[in-house]
Amino acid sequence: IVPCPKESTNIAYFGQSNHGNIIKREKTLDVTYKNVFSYDWRLGVCSKYKEPLVGVDGRAGGFGHVSSDTINSLKKNYDFSENIVVLGFSKGGTKAQDWVDGPFADKFNFFLKRLKKDDIKIDYVFWHQGESEIKNANRIYYQNYTKDIQLIFKKFLTTSSRTKIGMALVSVCKSEKSKSLIKSQRSIIQENSKVFLTLNTDKLGDIYRYDGCHFNSLGASVIGKKYAAFINKFNK
Repeated sequence: IVPCPKESTNIAYFGQSNHGNIIKREKTLDVTYKNVFSYDWRLGVCSKYKEPLVGVDGRAGGFGHVSSDTINSLKKNYDFSENIVVLGFSKGGTKAQDWVDGPFADKFNFFLKRLKKDDIKIDYVFWHQGESEIKNANRIYYQNYTKDIQLIFKKFLTTSSRTKIGMALVSVCKSEKSKSLIKSQRSIIQENSKVFLTLNTDKLGDIYRYDGCHFNSLGASVIGKKYAAFINKFNK
């Protein structure tokens, strides 16, 4: 445990399992940078960054997090020198509705209250969710999905005025793509000036995944580079 830096770029990852400790790596990434930290919302403390990332769900034993790929790309491609604090909150198998109502929503609200208490203001929210949504539902379902995501994003944006949200287009998990779900996600980005497109991960096929759903090191590298480019674009 170390003191949280007074000045830092705070990067947060939310959504389903692909934003958890789920990346299957052939070899461990070297992320031993002296000014990169992780924040554990459960304890309200910072520590030196390492995999697996604290505070998110995932698989035990050797699985990494896409935050490492983001950090590596920021350092190597953009010579990013500011302090970085990484935090995350993810749950595999969750639908948007779970984040708005019910036991998991209560946990999410606790997370946001903890941030406020510890005066942690998120600069960049990365959202990757949609794999568990129904792929061929009716119009009402996608209207409700859109409304739920907008409520979730509103919570981020009211917590800190400096927050920018990077949203991925996501529907694939061992399944066909859902044009209706992607269309709903695009509409959310278009309707909010603080929400931006990061990438469409439906375009990352089986060579980027190890089970038809979760990303391998190649997939994580592609996503991490996109996230790093997003941060660099707004951090100038």
